[in-house]
Amino acid sequence: MEQDKNREEQQQNEQQMQETVQESVQESVEESVQEKPKAPVIVQVGGKNYEIVQNHKEGWNPEVFRDRYSEVLERYDYIIGDWGYSQLRLKGFYRDNHPKATKDSTISYMVDYINEYCNFGCAYFVLQKCKEQPQAKAKSGS
Repeated sequence: MEQDKNREEQQQNEQQMQETVQESVQESVEESVQEKPKAPVIVQVGGKNYEIVQNHKEGWNPEVFRDRYSEVLERYDYIIGDWGYSQLRLKGFYRDNHPKATKDSTISYMVDYINEYCNFGCAYFVLQKCKEQPQAKAKSGS
């Protein structure tokens, strides 16, 4: 009986600790999403322009990004790159009101994606596709 009570208290403490950690991670992600670089940084790759809207822990590396970039990502409004085990992983997200978007493919799902699928505390960046795209310019990037 005493052991059951102790086990239950321990489970409640662990759950409270997890909720506290998740809330603080989510708050820091939300704060950093709102913080933009002072001058917009525009990247051109695959004939598309992207703005770096977030560069958490200096996750942005243009050379590695250009090597990992795939044309499949062109359909998305946002690209998130996260680092794990010295490897860059790229994932595309749509804007929230995009007709092809599902709940877990919209940018509002980004916080959940980072919490659930990325290494804890990893460096990452967020690119947003610019609305005005270049007119048939020379290809720089991939």
